[in-house]
Amino acid sequence: MDTNEYLTHFIGNLNRQYEEALADLTDAQLYFLPNDQCCHIAWHAWHWVRTQDNIVNFICQDRKPPVWTRQGLPEKWGLPKVAQGTGMERAEALALRLPGRDAFLQYLRDVWADAEPYLGKVSAAELQTLTRVNPFGERPKLQHIGQTIIAHGNGHLGQIIALRSVQGLRGDPF
Repeated sequence: MDTNEYLTHFIGNLNRQYEEALADLTDAQLYFLPNDQCCHIAWHAWHWVRTQDNIVNFICQDRKPPVWTRQGLPEKWGLPKVAQGTGMERAEALALRLPGRDAFLQYLRDVWADAEPYLGKVSAAELQTLTRVNPFGERPKLQHIGQTIIAHGNGHLGQIIALRSVQGLRGDPF
């Protein structure tokens, strides 16, 4: 398995797992909070998909506008144009509302459809190019992808699975 196959395999799996974890949820389940020390499922999903969109497009492809802005979603959905959740105040995170599960899942699919061709063909040399992502600093593009999409994405997926389980829904998919 080469780097391109690795990236498309594992990031593709994450996108499918997010879609499966959200596909059967009602609005009440998306925004469920077991206590005041966590964020709701909708926030975790929105944050990760926005992060993936930003890293693959804006960071890795030299400031290519993310799907988020190309589709005009900040205006359509009444959500921040640039902010994607990192450093967001808890009250703002808890107040975040998506236009609906199905519209959000379409955004997730659109982000992956946009990211997959790039990840499938990007050269090893380009992946070693240094670029800055706050708050992490300057690192190779591959490290930003690994940290903020794969590792970070799995962490948020775990939060989503736990929040499903607490609600008595299918948690781990095995």
